Amino acid sequence: MISILLVDDEAQFLEVTRMFLERGRGIQVTTATSGDQALEILKNRKFDAIISDYAMPGINGIEFMKQVRSLGDDTPFIIFTGKGREDVVIDALNFGADLYLEKGPDPRAQFSDMMQKIRGMVSVRADIRGRTEMVGILTSIMRRFPGIFFRMVPGDSESFIFASPGAEILTGYTPGDLVEKRIDFHALIFPEDLGKVREARDSAISSGGSYQVSYRLLTRTGSEKRVKETGFCIESGRGPSLEGYILDIDTL
Repeated sequence: MISILLVDDEAQFLEVTRMFLERGRGIQVTTATSGDQALEILKNRKFDAIISDYAMPGINGIEFMKQVRSLGDDTPFIIFTGKGREDVVIDALNFGADLYLEKGPDPRAQFSDMMQKIRGMVSVRADIRGRTEMVGILTSIMRRFPGIFFRMVPGDSESFIFASPGAEILTGYTPGDLVEKRIDFHALIFPEDLGKVREARDSAISSGGSYQVSYRLLTRTGSEKRVKETGFCIESGRGPSLEGYILDIDTL
């Protein structure tokens, strides 16, 4: 169900628009006759989209939208008005409107077009919110993970191009230390173990497959940690690369 807040000071137009929009499957419309009334409604409810007239008593549609945006509300916002003025269009888009529409002589066609645009905007916004939430979850996991998620370009330099925040938990060095090579990660690997680490990585690159290898690390404080590295060969803009994670075995 898509929920829409419709704001217009013309009661008859408001009702006609509400009825037409609700003919669409899965649409629920809440109406307000002023920007101030709409702001009161928004204190207690969230909507999938907001449609507002521009010229209204009290605060106009753009002032209403600016107040909505100032609250951190990124709900898709459409300015739908009877007169098109270039300065109003520019202000609407500059201050955060997703769409500006003029009321036209053929409401049936216009409302149908509006609904397609609303569905598209709601779908895109939901996708963005979902991706943002997923990034937040993954970031939280990486911060708490007792190890390093990494991407590495193999070869002579064997440089990390990404290392997660867990690098500091595992080694005592920040991700920036490792990525910018202020610290050579491979210098932290016990010399007796370095050969088998490189052999495992080279094998994965050659076969395009995966690898696992256990070895010992020397941390910044001078303590020894036993770790297990699991990686996969991927194709990147830099050629064959490795992605994976390095886990502190002693925490298992």
